[in-house]
Amino acid sequence: MMGELATQVEDLPRYVKDGYSVVSAGMTAKLEQVVKEIEQQNVSFHGWATPGHSMESATLDVARTVCRRAERRVCALQETEQLRNAELIIYLNRLSDLLWLMARRAEGPKK
Repeated sequence: MMGELATQVEDLPRYVKDGYSVVSAGMTAKLEQVVKEIEQQNVSFHGWATPGHSMESATLDVARTVCRRAERRVCALQETEQLRNAELIIYLNRLSDLLWLMARRAEGPKK
C-alpha cells in the first residue's frame, strides 16, 4: 500500500509492470475474514470509545487512529483525482475495523 500511494498516478502502470502489487478486493476480503473470525469469538465491550486497559490494547488503539488518519488523507487524494485505486479506501476502513476489534479482544472480558 505504501508503495502504491507513493507512486504517481501516471507511473502506476510501470509500478505494476515491475512486479509490485496494488491493493485489491482480495486483500480487503482477507481482512474481512479476520474480522469475522474475531467477531465469532464474542469479543465484548462496553461503549464505543473504550480506552485501552493494557499496553497492547492502547497500542492497537493508536494504530487505529493512525489508520483512520491515513484513510482521510487517501479520501482527499480521491477528491482531487489523484487516486487511481479506490480499493485503498475500503482496505483502510476494514483495517481500522480490525484494529478496533483486536484492541477490544486484547482488553479481555470486563470486570
